[in-house]
Amino acid sequence: MSDQLWAEHWPAGLRSRRVVVQVAWPGPQNQPLSAALQAVLAQLPATRWQRIEVYLADRHVHLLLLPAMAQSLQVFSWSGEEQLAYARAVLMQTYGEPARTWPFRLQDIRQPQDCLLAAIPALQSTELHELLKGSAVQWSVQPYASALWARTRLPESGSVLIAESQMLRLIQLEQGRIVHVSSLAVDLSDLASITAWLMRERTLLGVQASSCYWLMEPGCGAMAMAGSHLKQALSADLSLHTLYAAHAVTTLWQEVMHVA
Repeated sequence: MSDQLWAEHWPAGLRSRRVVVQVAWPGPQNQPLSAALQAVLAQLPATRWQRIEVYLADRHVHLLLLPAMAQSLQVFSWSGEEQLAYARAVLMQTYGEPARTWPFRLQDIRQPQDCLLAAIPALQSTELHELLKGSAVQWSVQPYASALWARTRLPESGSVLIAESQMLRLIQLEQGRIVHVSSLAVDLSDLASITAWLMRERTLLGVQASSCYWLMEPGCGAMAMAGSHLKQALSADLSLHTLYAAHAVTTLWQEVMHVA
């Protein structure tokens, strides 16, 4: 969840059962991710793993659309260093001086078009890298939304909604490209605020006629119910279609509604 760290341990033995543990994590501003991760790993029945995967909730990730770099109204390609420098400048322009040290990655890169920039402030701690390197043969840390997109056959065009704890993410697709991304901090039970925000975003983008999708992992009853309630609230204005990922990001959906 966005204020907790959950972990599931899958042992190699066929007769062994998985173990699920959790610790509170108030966020990187109050506690380094490495400290929370060390606390949760200490509760698991092992000291080293084949692979550790960490998925961060939306509130711990800054995701924005990075415009293709242009000069004199003509878009051009860039070198790797120029691309990273440009991305850093846009990040700092958006979030200020603290963004100078935020680790980030570029996704969906097809020069010379726009791409996604995912900044993860929690990764700037060198202690986290040392902890993961010493605890697993392989490890990865990525936004939950990115992991879910990678497991989904997204539509060529349309609005796609992704829900997390106290947060809703919207991406707009056109001809297979993400052309807009935005988030709303909201309780999923606040249907009035969600419908107003969604209708406003689609109106500003001029995509009222495009399809709208509720993206979720398979087998998640809580998210299916939230999508059903939203579909009913929107029924007078648009049709909300359910879009399932090909497979779950983790099996933790059986215990909690969100992974973080």
